[in-house]
Amino acid sequence: MKTTKQFDNLTWADLTIIDDELKTVWEFNINSQKYRDLQIVCSQLKIKGVKSSMKEQIIKKLVSLHQIKVKYDKILETPDPALTRNEPRCPYRLLNILFSDAFC
Repeated sequence: MKTTKQFDNLTWADLTIIDDELKTVWEFNINSQKYRDLQIVCSQLKIKGVKSSMKEQIIKKLVSLHQIKVKYDKILETPDPALTRNEPRCPYRLLNILFSDAFC
């Protein structure tokens, strides 16, 4: 199988990270992957800035970005009810101010 085609349609869910360590990408062991394969993984996941990085740095970046993504998704799942609650608004508030005795 060609290297460029084996990682098509790759998502963050396809990465297996155990104890802050990247183990596999799909069913492929990370230790058997070459530098070029990891660059293709990063390009599929739209990660920039890994072109001149070493293999270990690419793996660390994948792990850190995956952890950030997991934390960010948890924040989006549970919105704080205090942030979404709006104060009741009075539609006649401006009219009350304009036609008050103090304003006249």
